[in-house]
Amino acid sequence: MPRFNKLKTNIRPAWLRKKSLQREERADVCVIGSGAGGAVVAKELAEAGLSVIILEAGENHDPSTFGNYEPEMLRRLFWESGLRCTRDGAIIISQGKGVGGSTVHNLCYAVRPPQALLYRWQVPEIWSHYHQVEQTLGVTQMQEADVNLLNAVIRHGCEAMRWRGALQRHNRGDCPTCGVQCLFGCPVSKAAEGDSRGTGKQSMAVTYIPLALAAGAKLYSDCMAEQIHVKKGRVVGVSARFPSGRLRVQSDIVVLAAGAINSPQLWLRSRLPNTNQRVGKNLHLHPAAFVGGVFNETIDGHLGIPQSYYIDQFLDLRRTPDSGYLLMPAFGSQMIVAASLPGFGEDHRQLMERYRHIAALLVLLHDRTTGRVLVNYKGSPNIAYRLRRSDRKVLVEGIINAARLLFAAGATEILMPYTQHFPIKTEVDLEIIRQRGIVPNDIMLASSHPQGTLRMDENPNRSVVNLSGESHAVKGLFVADASLFPTSVGIPPTLTIAALATHVARQITESGIV
Repeated sequence: MPRFNKLKTNIRPAWLRKKSLQREERADVCVIGSGAGGAVVAKELAEAGLSVIILEAGENHDPSTFGNYEPEMLRRLFWESGLRCTRDGAIIISQGKGVGGSTVHNLCYAVRPPQALLYRWQVPEIWSHYHQVEQTLGVTQMQEADVNLLNAVIRHGCEAMRWRGALQRHNRGDCPTCGVQCLFGCPVSKAAEGDSRGTGKQSMAVTYIPLALAAGAKLYSDCMAEQIHVKKGRVVGVSARFPSGRLRVQSDIVVLAAGAINSPQLWLRSRLPNTNQRVGKNLHLHPAAFVGGVFNETIDGHLGIPQSYYIDQFLDLRRTPDSGYLLMPAFGSQMIVAASLPGFGEDHRQLMERYRHIAALLVLLHDRTTGRVLVNYKGSPNIAYRLRRSDRKVLVEGIINAARLLFAAGATEILMPYTQHFPIKTEVDLEIIRQRGIVPNDIMLASSHPQGTLRMDENPNRSVVNLSGESHAVKGLFVADASLFPTSVGIPPTLTIAALATHVARQITESGIV
């Protein structure tokens, strides 16, 4: 595989110099977004012989510049500096901004859903694409050497509870275990070459994007798509802007892969057809709650691979496909942990003094709740989402079970995801959580997996695109990101997004549109 730093000749710089402030391009396909969906579509179509232009709103990062100064990395790698949230402020939504999208900052779980879910979605054929995706991303089974003390403690608690859990698969090469730096990009990230393994995180930025460029695709970074143009019911191109210039791409096909918040936002801002009012609806978030345990022993959860194990005792996508939750080891830099812990002032400071003694779990909810992405008067996303009663009940049980596991692992106190700090030192104290329940802005929730907002289905009355990913209303307009999901997927979605994007690319090449 070609080296990442040898492929920059196809990359158009963000500023484009003054002599090129107004630029026009022509391509068979314009792909908006370069994450788990856009990068895959671009690579597949370029290798099929189509001319491809990729538009990415964020930077084209040099991995060696990734550091651990949180404010800078949040600004560089995340939309709204990591502070994007639902309109009531109750759920923070972390979404990657930059070449590679969220695959640059995610923690590399590489998980397949059961085939039963794909049959339910009416796309069982994408199962055959997972293997190709896994090969390109260098997915391997995690080994005992990959388990840091945090994950070992969580596994010990799981085994003590006799719950189902396992080491997972991940898309890393030889990993120097930089710890929570993983959340802010991998500074040693490099794809495999020949028979040698890759190094560090195998994000889309060092795997699929270089392959797309090697096949002739062009990448414009720092380039915000502003409008998709349609003429007589058919897509004809995209207008975009740089910090100091504009770009107009004429294309027969546009692939929208900007993520489940930005894709419907651009659709609505472009005033594309929305006769059934489904655009932006069906939003699922996988809301997650951080539950910490304080231990007498030093855990140092910030060292080593952050996540290698997870517990799916309470998630069965075959038997109960619409409910449940995962328990996943969790930790972060000091700023992220500080934002996740309860309390204020001196109380909060004392909790942070125990940073090295905390092991934590994320309760990742497989939500039935659906929200909606709208746009405000500025054209920015307005995200409406409020947990339904049944999901609040499941989340409470998940928080309680996370606490029980941490007690079983040896925790002396549990730190709950509420804004107020109240001591939980025995399982008897957990009754407080049932009584308190889930109230917006009383509990701290976060999401990294928005999905479902441009739902796929053959029935145009209940969806936005068909099972090929093409718009029911606009010919040549395709979607290839988590917006496609008909339901919450329930697990880390990277592989499923990439497999669906492979499917969409195949549908485009077979359609004969170009």
